[in-house]
Order: sequence, then structure tokens, then C-alpha cells
Amino acid sequence: MVYVVGVLGGFVSGFFGAGGGLIILPALIRILKLDEYKARGTTLATILIAILVSSIFYSKFNYFDFGMSLKIAIGGIIGGFIGAKVVEKFSRFWLSIIFDIFLLYVSLKMIFDF
Repeated sequence: MVYVVGVLGGFVSGFFGAGGGLIILPALIRILKLDEYKARGTTLATILIAILVSSIFYSKFNYFDFGMSLKIAIGGIIGGFIGAKVVEKFSRFWLSIIFDIFLLYVSLKMIFDF
């Protein structure tokens, strides 16, 4: 089951350019029963690897803007640091509620923006 979660998350990340964590995180928590905090860290580590591999293939076909990626990555480093610090302040219950609200928002946004 762990490999299936990885394949689905990697596929979504590689195909859509993002979103693998939206598959992996809930699967780790709800299906594989991993601790909420450990699931978040594990998701980030697995997505990092999947993104690196996907990026290699995208750059091979010249679908890659290195300068833009570097600038966004700098912001991502700052945002990731802040997010990792802030997550410590929330209980598992509130993390779950906040993530579910985020998923609902993203889902509705995707449905109604088409």
C-alpha cells in the first residue's frame, strides 16, 4: 500500500506539476495511520524526491525556467521554514481541520474556475 501511495503522489506531482502531497499526506494519516506530524515531514521528503525526478524530465524537454525556479525556490525556503515552525503550534485536531478546509477550498476553486 505504501508503494501505491507513492506512485499516485508521484504521478499527480509529475503530471500536474504539483499536488502530490495532497494525495500522500491524507493517505499517510488516514490509511497508513502515521502520526500527523510525522506524516507531514514524510510527505515533504517524498515529494522532494519526486519533484527532483520530474524536474529532470521537464528540463530534458526544455519545459523548465531555471531562473524563475531559483527565485521561487528562495521564497519556498523561507515559506517552508516558517510553515514548519508554525505547525508546531497547532494540535493534531486543528491541523486536520485546517488541512481539510484547505482541500475543500482548493477543490471548489478548481471546480468553479473551469
